[in-house]
Amino acid sequence: MECLNCGAPVLENGHCSNCGMSHRLLAKAYNTSGYYYNLGLDRASVRDLTGAIDALNLALKYNKQNINARNLLGLIYYEMGETILGLTQWVMSSNYLPGDGNIAQYYIRQVQSDPVELEEANQLAKQFNQALMHARQGTKDLAFIQLKRILSGYPHFVKGYLLLALLYMDNGNPDKAKKALKRVLRIDKNNTLAVKYLKEMGMTPRDIIGLKESSTRIDVDSAYTDEDQLRSDIKTFFENDIDDVEDPDSSVGSYEEINHNKFNLLYVSVGLILGILSFWLLILPTKLNSANKENRELQLTYSDEISQKNVTISDLESQLSTLQKQAADKEAEEKEAADQKQDSKEAFQVIKDNIPNTAYETLCTEAQKAITEEDFEKAINMCNVALQLQEGEDAYYYLGKAYLGNQDEEKAKAAFVKLKDSYPESSHIEEISDYLSE
Repeated sequence: MECLNCGAPVLENGHCSNCGMSHRLLAKAYNTSGYYYNLGLDRASVRDLTGAIDALNLALKYNKQNINARNLLGLIYYEMGETILGLTQWVMSSNYLPGDGNIAQYYIRQVQSDPVELEEANQLAKQFNQALMHARQGTKDLAFIQLKRILSGYPHFVKGYLLLALLYMDNGNPDKAKKALKRVLRIDKNNTLAVKYLKEMGMTPRDIIGLKESSTRIDVDSAYTDEDQLRSDIKTFFENDIDDVEDPDSSVGSYEEINHNKFNLLYVSVGLILGILSFWLLILPTKLNSANKENRELQLTYSDEISQKNVTISDLESQLSTLQKQAADKEAEEKEAADQKQDSKEAFQVIKDNIPNTAYETLCTEAQKAITEEDFEKAINMCNVALQLQEGEDAYYYLGKAYLGNQDEEKAKAAFVKLKDSYPESSHIEEISDYLSE
């Protein structure tokens, strides 16, 4: 039986021979992960994307290598307009299971096949953060414009609709807020924030259910628009009540002549009045609103660009100040280190000049004793200290022996070569010559 975590054999006690994990606990965790994956799949199939994300995150908590759960989580993020989050999940999935057998490779290729779309997805987070910043700073007009740009290119971006709904609610426009939240419920029918906002606007659970059902008629792939459509038809009613007047003195068969000229004048007057009203009520306000809106958008665009440039300049000045401070600190640290190094050299020389000559012999004796006790690290340290005090054949000999005992043949050979070159008449030459000849 193989370990579910690393693939090593499982011992009779039920634990892995390599990682030591309990096979029973791992099997239970993997089964739990599969259960939450199935739950997330069921929720995603009915467009309960928020619930599916919660279930899939639990599945990955119990088994981070659950490829199916990770790939599905990436698809859900992609559906909600979170392209970068979805791509992150697919890259992690392909790292756990590389090769074309993992469908995450196909998803990654599809996203990377369009560099323009990928770059736009990278800019989405920055644009949304700018809109969020404008909303927090109270510049709601800039936030509206930024969100309009985002949602026109990313009609599935749930976070954008939620922020737009909040702005409409704060602006006292619940109808438009409901329209934005209706889009959210079309993409993610049980989005908790959307339901919460609708309840805060006074909608009952029955009304919310009706809103969810009506949202199915929305084409979520179409660009979102919130243009005002407040033109109303003007209906004018003219009622001319003409009463028949009976004149008993009038002779039967005689008719009073009707003056048609006064009615023609009335028709012309009414036409002029209607034309003027139509111009003032329909055409002129529309033109003025359009011109004012264009001017306001232009001003807001320039204001946004100036604000961004000011922020960039401030960031660059802050970075320059930080780099200058770091350079000064580094220069001071280097000078302090150089001074400490010089002081250490001088102190070591003083200690070296005042240590008795017997210290070298004592260190070599201790190194020999450590080699006998197979404490090779101690012997190496003893020999290195002895060589700093005084070079000698015994120190090089015991240093090479200690490295041999420590399985470091390269350093041992270097110590023996130094012994042979520096002390060709040493009594140890014969012993190390066979080793050096290899």
